Amino acid sequence: KQWYQRRVRGYIGSVEATEGEWVGVEWEEEGRGKHDGSYKDKRYFTAKQGHGSFVRTHKIAEGWSFSDVLKRRYSDVSGSGDAMSIINKDNSSTNVELVGLSDSDLNRAATLENLVIREESIGSVGEEEFIKEKCSNTINLDMSLNLFFDVQQILDILHCMPMLQSVQLKGNVLVKRDVRPVTSPHCNLRRMYLAGTGFSWEELCRFVAHFPQISEVYISGRTLQIGNTPPNLFQSLTILDLQHSGLSDWTLISQLSTLPLLHTLILSNNDFSSVQVVRGEFVKLEALSLDSNRIGDWESVASLRNLPLLRTLRIRQNPLITGPALDMRLLVVAMLPDVTKLNGTPISPNERLQADIFYLKHFGGAYHKGEPGFHTLHPRFKELVEEYGEPAKGAPKIASIADQSVVVTVIKPDGKEFEKKLLKTTLVKNLQVIVQRQCRILPKHQQLFWLDQDGERIALDDATRDLAYFGITEDCTVYVEQAAK
Repeated sequence: KQWYQRRVRGYIGSVEATEGEWVGVEWEEEGRGKHDGSYKDKRYFTAKQGHGSFVRTHKIAEGWSFSDVLKRRYSDVSGSGDAMSIINKDNSSTNVELVGLSDSDLNRAATLENLVIREESIGSVGEEEFIKEKCSNTINLDMSLNLFFDVQQILDILHCMPMLQSVQLKGNVLVKRDVRPVTSPHCNLRRMYLAGTGFSWEELCRFVAHFPQISEVYISGRTLQIGNTPPNLFQSLTILDLQHSGLSDWTLISQLSTLPLLHTLILSNNDFSSVQVVRGEFVKLEALSLDSNRIGDWESVASLRNLPLLRTLRIRQNPLITGPALDMRLLVVAMLPDVTKLNGTPISPNERLQADIFYLKHFGGAYHKGEPGFHTLHPRFKELVEEYGEPAKGAPKIASIADQSVVVTVIKPDGKEFEKKLLKTTLVKNLQVIVQRQCRILPKHQQLFWLDQDGERIALDDATRDLAYFGITEDCTVYVEQAAK
């Protein structure tokens, strides 16, 4: 049972037409508050409608200190013996027998290498010397969904853990986000999760300055305006996650292009309507996620070719075309010949060939008409014409690949069935992977076959062949049998 209902402080000070000091809070429970942080047409803080309240300071519980929770949860953790005692929230004691653990396992339990203290209503530091003693070997720390409101409190705790490499702070909405200048940097921390903490870009930079070896930053949950980044900051950064950050201006993202080691950039669930990557930007970037934005022009996709090392791309749920998602996938595959994985799925040589041909036919009409700016929008088209030849004049624009795909019904060994839409060029080995997921049968133990119009059994016995090779047609039924092991 939670000792405190969780709430986030959004304001501390006076309120017009009242006396004394108030604390503005945002409740997690919908309807618990009375407003959205405004009172008499004046905004004091921002909250969801019906979540905001003003509470007198003496009614605000500060919660536990970090050291209190450590004492309560780990009263006696030592590396000797085969049991340890854990103090519960009601101060009762639970003896935990450590069964089947090696000496190294016992040592890890004793030194709290992996420390998870989530939703414990922690709002202060407590005894730093005790924390240093218990957490001197802590490597991974999760303090998500607590009541911290001052970032300096968090810094004080992290500096008590010299071996710390990863910290999760999600859901601690920090009201006070100013930190002291760096005097003693923490040189081991590599990874931090900051979703919902409320950092602006400038505040994030000042916070991260305390961790010169940081390589992964995950932050989201507010509107970020990417500003100036100190020249010596983020020199070790390899992964930057800016999901749900209200970003819409690619020129701001371009300011990050000089980060020397950045290889993964996650920009999903933002508000980009276009992407303009220019040659020389993000020269180390290997993976980019643009899911769930508003990108609707092919010029944006074409500009991604200016990322010389890009191999992994996610670009689902963008209005590039109004047709089937499979159509969009093929067009993106054709436009980006160096990408090897799209939307989480590897691109096979067979799919790339199919994509190139589909792309030529889809835009063949615009090519022959000589539409203005065509080659700017489709710089890959000329390369494909040189490789495959020009698409026939007058050939209709392909609106869908329905004529190149089939819906296959697969009958499992237990008689249950499922449907799957597949390209005729899908290899049997890829179908075997689908069957493995559905039936829990390894490919080497699968026997796949279908029955033609005469009832003759056609075995899909060559995993390197595609479905078309075996004559698979629309609404075909494929049967799965499990071979004897």
